[in-house]
Amino acid sequence: MRKKYDPIPVPFHQRLRELRVRVLPVAVFVGIAIVVALLWEERVQSPGLMGHVVADKSVVSSPDRGLFVNFHYSEFDDVREGDYLGEVVINDPGLINARLDIIRNEINLIEEGLDPVINDQRNRMNLEGLRVDLMNTRISLAEVKLQKQQSLADYNRVAQLYENELVSEQEYERARTELDLNRTREEEKEDLIEYLTGSLEVVSNYGSYSTQSERDPVLAAIRVQERRLEALQLELEPKSLYSPIDGVISQVNHRNGEQVDPGSQLLIIESREPTHIVGYVRQPFTISPEVGMEVEVRTRKPGRDFFTSNIVQLGGHIKMIEDNLQRPGAIYESGLPVQIAIGDIEDITLTPGEIVDIVLRPAR
Repeated sequence: MRKKYDPIPVPFHQRLRELRVRVLPVAVFVGIAIVVALLWEERVQSPGLMGHVVADKSVVSSPDRGLFVNFHYSEFDDVREGDYLGEVVINDPGLINARLDIIRNEINLIEEGLDPVINDQRNRMNLEGLRVDLMNTRISLAEVKLQKQQSLADYNRVAQLYENELVSEQEYERARTELDLNRTREEEKEDLIEYLTGSLEVVSNYGSYSTQSERDPVLAAIRVQERRLEALQLELEPKSLYSPIDGVISQVNHRNGEQVDPGSQLLIIESREPTHIVGYVRQPFTISPEVGMEVEVRTRKPGRDFFTSNIVQLGGHIKMIEDNLQRPGAIYESGLPVQIAIGDIEDITLTPGEIVDIVLRPAR
């Protein structure tokens, strides 16, 4: 018959030691695994796509061939919508003179058509001849204005070089004299036009045709040339350029005083305020994007800020993904572009052009 012995008491520190050696490591491991899983889900989960923050951008182009003048901005300068940026001065005398010659020849044909008129129609001829003289003077004025614009551009260029002591005083005086001469010629032509206009009004009151039907053919021909001349004069005016948006000048392709062609990109203005995000859903689609689908946008700044938004538009075609949005090692990747709203976000600053990670959250 075996004796029953009392159990040997285990000291408390021995029980605590066994708890620390056997149970505590398992509990710590399980806790760390749970924390890692949660962090992976919230922070490290592979994004569905990458995108970049987009802002308004505007390209300022030249409306015509000429000199780009009065431009005094540089890269990174801020501009407001409607700010004066400069102007393009037309300086193609060959084209302008050719068009003026066409108008002049048309006027000469009208003038020659008046020669056979009999003597009792001399007053009528004088009236139409005076009109022709007025048109010829206006053509000469257009030529003088073109020459003045060219001499003004030359003077501004020489004056700037003279201030920097890059040209002689003789060259500077020559440019100024040429400009003054063209200004004087312009004033004289304008005075002559004013005189001929007054004389035409007087003669028309006493020597005009008796009926409107008799004077229609000649007047109609002259009026056509007047309209053509007015249109040409408008083309000769400098084309002023203004900022289309608020933003910063990000690129300057042509500097002050350079010759530009029609459609030349002079500068690019970019807004500082982002409008939306564009991302690319790569092929093959694991999730088909839809308008209204919820997404999570994550920044790449320290702390990995994120916010929830949604898809507002889908692209119509699959296209090549931009180089900066392709995955490391990839050369050619294509995807469907999607537009994502930024919405009203607080305490998160997005910079236009910034790359962000996007996770699609399809409805369950």
